[in-house]
Amino acid sequence: MSFNLSPWTLTLSLLLMASLMGMVTGGHALHASWAQLEQLWQAEVKAVEQIRKVVLTLSELNGVLHRYVQSWEAIADTEPLGGSGDPAAAYSLIRHVAGGWPQVDEAINAGQAVFSDIKELASRADRELLPNADDVAAASEAVARLAHMYHLNLTALTHGGHLLQAQLMGDNTLNTASLHHHSLSVSDLASIGLVAVNKGYFSVGVEFLRAARSRAATPAHKNHEPWLREDFSAQRLDSLLSTAVKVHDHVLEIRGRRSLTHATAPTPYRDERGRVGHLDEDDDVVVGVQYLKLHGNKTWMLQERPLVEQRQVERLCRGEDLRTSLERSELHCGYASGGSPWLLLAPFKVEQISLDPYIILIHEIISPRERAHVKERASGHLHAPHNAMRGNNTTRNDWSLKHVWLEEEAVTSLQSLGLRLSHLARVTVGDHLSEPYMVANYGLGGSYDAHRDTHGPVRSPPNLAVGERMATMLTYLQVPSAGGRTVFPWVGVGVDAVEGAAVLWWNLLASHEHDFLTRHAACPVLRGHKWIVNKWVGYGAQWQTQPCVADPSRKVMVPWY
Repeated sequence: MSFNLSPWTLTLSLLLMASLMGMVTGGHALHASWAQLEQLWQAEVKAVEQIRKVVLTLSELNGVLHRYVQSWEAIADTEPLGGSGDPAAAYSLIRHVAGGWPQVDEAINAGQAVFSDIKELASRADRELLPNADDVAAASEAVARLAHMYHLNLTALTHGGHLLQAQLMGDNTLNTASLHHHSLSVSDLASIGLVAVNKGYFSVGVEFLRAARSRAATPAHKNHEPWLREDFSAQRLDSLLSTAVKVHDHVLEIRGRRSLTHATAPTPYRDERGRVGHLDEDDDVVVGVQYLKLHGNKTWMLQERPLVEQRQVERLCRGEDLRTSLERSELHCGYASGGSPWLLLAPFKVEQISLDPYIILIHEIISPRERAHVKERASGHLHAPHNAMRGNNTTRNDWSLKHVWLEEEAVTSLQSLGLRLSHLARVTVGDHLSEPYMVANYGLGGSYDAHRDTHGPVRSPPNLAVGERMATMLTYLQVPSAGGRTVFPWVGVGVDAVEGAAVLWWNLLASHEHDFLTRHAACPVLRGHKWIVNKWVGYGAQWQTQPCVADPSRKVMVPWY
């Protein structure tokens, strides 16, 4: 089934839906850090308590003043006292002022106590970063992406259910029965649906608008945000939903189910029984040597690789493992000291994640006290990463986190972490020999798109003395209850975040050539908080200690003893 929807009409429909969202520029990316969202929550608790105090006090003052005015108006209805000489009027005047003014005076004095609260509330926007419409749009996109990435059960929203009634695969399964949930309002659902359509999550947008329309029809529906100007009446929601369905089905028919910029349902909404072209997704897995062979094919790299990578990232984020059972059977775990005498009596528990490239998970490499110390030092200094290619004021759109760089000399817990890494991996990681530690806090749907940590081979490292990023150690300070895996799409493996553990991999081969299989991504955080600390081991301090080998493609590994 097809629609006579011209490209011009389609464009107008998309522009209409974008304008309906009322987005503005100048957001603060508050959704990108749970630490800052918690700060906003605490600030809002304080502000609302102040408002309640002001409302109560001014309400009492208003009642006293209103009664005083009524008392006066009852006296003033008579002839002016100076002209009439009425003793009754004189008595009423005296009694009115004597009885009423002490109450007025007391109420006004009590009201003065809240003037400081009013002044503080009036200056809040000057003291704090408060969210605006742009932040709402960014948060809406984050929720829409979560729904797309984790196949959330959006049908449950139609019946008043919760967003996290999801079915995740493997070890990433989230038991939502025991969790406290917040229900989204009609305006919430509709706003997210409009943003989802505008951002290319067409099927997700339709489902959110469907849920909004169904919720609006329920007798229990009540708008808990009376100041919102959006008109999400049932009639308007019908119009928005109809447009979204038409746009979805047209995109599905013309462009197919998936691209880098859009995603639709497998079938058109207007005809659940119908079938249109381009519905079959290519689910072939490309990993390991197969990817390296295709790496030299410029046509495939430009046209096919990005979408294949995106699909494999999504599958890994949902808990799949794309490797064969034979490949997984070759992995093992045990205790390792890296040949360090210092670690012989207390070796680390090490779990092999992949042999090619060599990726390991080091358990209990940082203590709870040290994790808390690092988070405390970083919390007040988090900021959004910026895109140097687009200017210092442009926030990067491939990160959804906030971070800060910390020198290990200033944070003793990081010194201890670096010492353990240097003994286990036989590397040198001092501040002057490598980059500082990057501490990051992920926010609502916090993620990081697939990337390599190395600068080259096209770009040179910013600090030639430090050199290329030879290895990466990603340490989990706090882990979410769902989502937030670290995945390697061209290896076909994902690592579940483990509190206090670190993922270690080498970005360079033994020949110091770049290992293109180490592209990795941070999956969106579905529920909970995610704090990490990254340490990139600079090549400049290692080249004299790392052995030169006959086989230039050999992987660098931690000595397994």
